[in-house]
Amino acid sequence: MDRSESIEKLVGLLSADEYGDLVSELLVEILAEERKRNIFVVELQELANELKAIDQEIRLTPMERDVLGFVVATKQSLSASEVSRGMGAEYPSLRHRTHSSSVLNSLVSKGVLGKIKSGPGYYFTTPVEAVMESLKKRGEEPDSCSPSRIADETGMPLVVVLEVIGGLLGSE
Repeated sequence: MDRSESIEKLVGLLSADEYGDLVSELLVEILAEERKRNIFVVELQELANELKAIDQEIRLTPMERDVLGFVVATKQSLSASEVSRGMGAEYPSLRHRTHSSSVLNSLVSKGVLGKIKSGPGYYFTTPVEAVMESLKKRGEEPDSCSPSRIADETGMPLVVVLEVIGGLLGSE
């Protein structure tokens, strides 16, 4: 697709989209200044890479599947130490809190768990619980929150946070 076709396609998409006016105003504001444009292009490329990852199937190792099952089955947030105690007999390497933490953080980065900061440490839980806890701490509602900040706080991919928020809004 050549440049003029791309521009025509963008105009068509913006014209048809309910947020097209807002998006086009933001784009004009950003693209008008070289510094902002450069930042925008870098961020847009990172977003494109993240969106490619969405389409890929999430693959879990057998240990990750078992740790995920353990956390979900307890129906409460767990620390890495609690996972070490609960899973160490089945997986001796998990007796080390640092390894449990590594496996838990891998599950968070894959979007199947979320994490909540509590005091000096973190607790791991379902994505829905992590988003709800973040909303509560921030004093926000699902329809007026900052998904990117929630993603940063919970460690989950932005797309997972958006899906959870969408689910919360759909259930209200």
